[in-house]
Amino acid sequence: MSDRSNLAASIDGAPLADEEARDLWTRFSRYMDEHRGDTAGFARENGYVSVTPTFERGRALLVVRTTEAPPEKPAQRPGGEKPAQRPGGEKPAQRPGGEKPAPRGGGSSKPARGRRRR
Repeated sequence: MSDRSNLAASIDGAPLADEEARDLWTRFSRYMDEHRGDTAGFARENGYVSVTPTFERGRALLVVRTTEAPPEKPAQRPGGEKPAQRPGGEKPAQRPGGEKPAPRGGGSSKPARGRRRR
C-alpha cells in the first residue's frame, strides 16, 4: 500500500498535511451531502473565497482559496500589444447574416434509394 493518501488539499497553493486534508475532505463531503452542488456555500461557511474539487496526479484534490485569485493577464506578444495581422492584412469575408455555407455536392447523410447498408 502507498504511503500517500488518495485525498489531498491545498489552501492558496500550499499543500495540507494528509491528516488535515482528510479532515477538510470529510467536512466538505458532509456539507455536500446536505447541500448538493453548493461548493460556494461551503466556502462561505468556512471563510473561504472558493473551494474546487479536482483530480491531480492520481489523487482527489480540494483546492481552497482564501483570497481572490489575481486576474490572469493575457500573454503579451513580442514587439507590441497588437495581434499579428493575417496575410493580406484583412479579416476573412463574413457571409450576410452569419449563415453557414451550403453543403457541397448536395449530399445527404441517408443512403441512396435501392442501396442496402451492410
